Amino acid sequence: MNRNHEVDRARELLGISRQATAEDAKKSFRDLAKLWHPDVNKNETAHVKMQALNEAYAFLMKEEFGILDPWEDYNRWWWRQYGNDPIWGNYYPEENSGPPERMKKVADTGSQPQKENK
Repeated sequence: MNRNHEVDRARELLGISRQATAEDAKKSFRDLAKLWHPDVNKNETAHVKMQALNEAYAFLMKEEFGILDPWEDYNRWWWRQYGNDPIWGNYYPEENSGPPERMKKVADTGSQPQKENK
């Protein structure tokens, strides 16, 4: 199908105009998600409608606005708030050039157990 037709369908589904920005699309998507999310709307078609909204939003953000992953901001926020994993900690890979200090120590010792001198 024609890309322009797909973009127009996505815009129509989200209810935004041709002059709308990525922020407008995001706001419209969130408003529609509050209405159509299956946890809120018990209608039989709510699940299908929410899937269509997700696909339209992701397609529009990627093709029209050049945002490859619309959930990236949320993932960054989540890892900064709740990423207290005992192994990785609050570490977001793109922000540092290498692994965390504790991972460097593991890499320096190697996988060989050290022999004890008796």
